[in-house]
Amino acid sequence: FFRFQGHTHTHTHNDFNLFFSLSRLFDSSKAKMKRKCWSRVKCASLWEVAMIMMMVYGTASAATNRPTLSITVRDGHFDNENYLNYFCPTLSSTYTKTLHKPLSADLQYGFLLAPSSTKPSCSIWCKVTKQIHKWKITTGAALASIPPQKQQGVFSNVKADIDLRVEHDQRDVSARLFASDLSISRLECTKGFDLQNTNRFIVNPRYNPQTHHADVIFGYVTTATKVKVRASAQCQEVSIAQQINTRNVIIPTIASNGDVTLRWERQLIPQRPVFGGGGQKEENASYIATTLKPSDSIHVEWKDGPWNAIVNIPIDGTDVHSGSNVSIRREVTF
Repeated sequence: FFRFQGHTHTHTHNDFNLFFSLSRLFDSSKAKMKRKCWSRVKCASLWEVAMIMMMVYGTASAATNRPTLSITVRDGHFDNENYLNYFCPTLSSTYTKTLHKPLSADLQYGFLLAPSSTKPSCSIWCKVTKQIHKWKITTGAALASIPPQKQQGVFSNVKADIDLRVEHDQRDVSARLFASDLSISRLECTKGFDLQNTNRFIVNPRYNPQTHHADVIFGYVTTATKVKVRASAQCQEVSIAQQINTRNVIIPTIASNGDVTLRWERQLIPQRPVFGGGGQKEENASYIATTLKPSDSIHVEWKDGPWNAIVNIPIDGTDVHSGSNVSIRREVTF
């Protein structure tokens, strides 16, 4: 893995200690020896925990759960010290398992590795879904580590997130709680109302106990139109997505502070309907989306299956400023 990512520096003691301990763990035939070797693995960060998950669980999973490598190439000056800022590999994977009695729930777990010369990141996560009567309860937890340049202590700078969701499909209602570092960061609930001709109206109030910020989102969806209104004490915003035909969607957005945004989405493969389900899956989507923010920027995203290209151009009126960003990403499944 380290050779493939292009690391030319000398491996640290923790790297060798991890792989040496893992090799002894897998080669040992006695359970007692395995426990002894496992206790010698010194996980200095979540990077090593994610590597263990990939080695232990990835080899025993089906082909559909194999890790996915995303490689992003960014525009910029290339040098030997920060090459990972412009050649950005990301390795991720998701695994699923059905838990039997007494829990009887569905389990998902995975990891994400993103090496970088300045801000390397790593996260491991899991999600448990259980059906109780007609209520679906989903609990998710994630640990993310963005180690500083000079790491101090074990698991330094670790961020923990919790996501709890309760849903009732027949009543079309759901509630959600987000917590970060053992502190509630957001509360929200959603209620949907089915109208005539498959139209739908949605109400979604939200509240952040940390910042005491509250807002509410109103949505109205038809087969060809989607209206979204977000209102708070500080700002109000309305967005209207209109499907022109099977390929084109226009989305203007106007805010009370005067900001105006115009987005144009063109599907490379015709699909119907765009709203209300029935569209392409994200991994198979093929589209070009252009977002114009007057006197700010032009953002273009071109996605064609596993390929994804993004161009961001800063503008001021009709003048194009320097500092354009270009990135190209390719996803590869092993």
